[in-house]
Amino acid sequence: MRKLVTGAVVAILSLVLAGAALAAFTQTSTITLTAHSAGKTTGLKANVSSTDPSVPQPKAAKLLVVTFPSKTRFNLATPLVTACKLSDTQLAVGAACPTKSLIGTGSAVANAYPLDTSVPATVKSYVAGAKAMVMVATANVLGETMRTIIHATVSGSKLTIPVPTPVVSTIKVVLVSLKLNVPAKGSGTTALITAGACRAHKLVVKSHFVYVDGSTFNTTSSSACN
Repeated sequence: MRKLVTGAVVAILSLVLAGAALAAFTQTSTITLTAHSAGKTTGLKANVSSTDPSVPQPKAAKLLVVTFPSKTRFNLATPLVTACKLSDTQLAVGAACPTKSLIGTGSAVANAYPLDTSVPATVKSYVAGAKAMVMVATANVLGETMRTIIHATVSGSKLTIPVPTPVVSTIKVVLVSLKLNVPAKGSGTTALITAGACRAHKLVVKSHFVYVDGSTFNTTSSSACN
């Protein structure tokens, strides 16, 4: 009987520990609109991060799809901005987009294991076309300036962002944090972003992640509206 009890305890502990290991990865995504009424000019704020204390480097996202409230309108062709037409190669070596292309700024953190410390980066977001944006994350890795180019496309109220996983001197760099602030710009038909439908006093934003290992994760965030 004692052996049976001991075996049962070991089995239970094994399951608990296995569950804890599986649950160690945490993904958060808080993306909100700054307007408080539907149909108003709005900016957006994003704070996305991932952690996994059970491994040296969290799994990498390869795609993030953000769905804003229905009828949210991205007017990237507004005359208030100028599209940046630089190639990825030009951006990677530090070529500057036109000042009027810049629509947002922020910061990022990358995991570059086996480096001991996280790698901080500055982020700038530009309009790249009527349905396109590009973010440039600039960091210092192993004494060298590295610029990661992240493209995003807009379709209706949906923003699709393929997430790159660059390799520097055989070191895989995984983006583990991104904060971005896009201020409201313009008004009426010239507004860069117009807030969509307010439902139950909330502007709800959905985030869908796809990871390199094929797994997925969905979460929502919201802000108050009337």
